[in-house]
Amino acid sequence: MMQRLMIQAEPELVQRTKRRARERGVSVAQVVREAIERELGSTAEDERIPPPLSCIGAFRSGRSDLSRLASGDIFEPEPWRSS
Repeated sequence: MMQRLMIQAEPELVQRTKRRARERGVSVAQVVREAIERELGSTAEDERIPPPLSCIGAFRSGRSDLSRLASGDIFEPEPWRSS
């Protein structure tokens, strides 16, 4: 069941939305629904995916050989030791 949603937008955005709807031959509501789906995802399953971490790449290790180490070209694991 569809629900009605009322929004406010700048006149220029409204005109661009109407123009896009005319170009595609669909309703303004369809253009808005598709834009919302692109922004939020189309299923509840998408909501369970956490957003990407923003700290990745924010720090330096001081080493330049990490990609080679990670690819296994250089990396040799330490032998397993029991304590």
